[in-house]
Amino acid sequence: MRIIYEFHGWATIHETTTEADAGNLDSIVKKIQRFISELNWSSGLLEVYPANGNYHLSVGGFLNRKTSEAEEVIKLYQFIADNSSGSYGVLYTRDDEDTEGYENNFRVFVLARGNIQLKEDEFLSPFVPGVEDNE
Repeated sequence: MRIIYEFHGWATIHETTTEADAGNLDSIVKKIQRFISELNWSSGLLEVYPANGNYHLSVGGFLNRKTSEAEEVIKLYQFIADNSSGSYGVLYTRDDEDTEGYENNFRVFVLARGNIQLKEDEFLSPFVPGVEDNE
């Protein structure tokens, strides 16, 4: 098995928990896009886009090891939480070099109500044997 850090996520950008757009959504999305443009991002998917009157974030990638990009994605989710309390979504991460005992598990960052909570994954963990077999 190859050493890998992988991440997959999405978020729907809403201004507040009561209104998707209370008049400042375009400004918030521009802030998020500016935040993204200032990242040292060189691989994977990272895009905010409009769809059916809403804004969405898609993010995903595979890295040979956990780099600054991994931390930047989490910081992006925190930035979204801080700037648009109605936003919601998830970010799944897996680091097979994790030193805290999660090297065989996905970890899930849940964005909701202006906060991010770290949750245990129940669907794809443990990775071996749930998804892959040992060599």
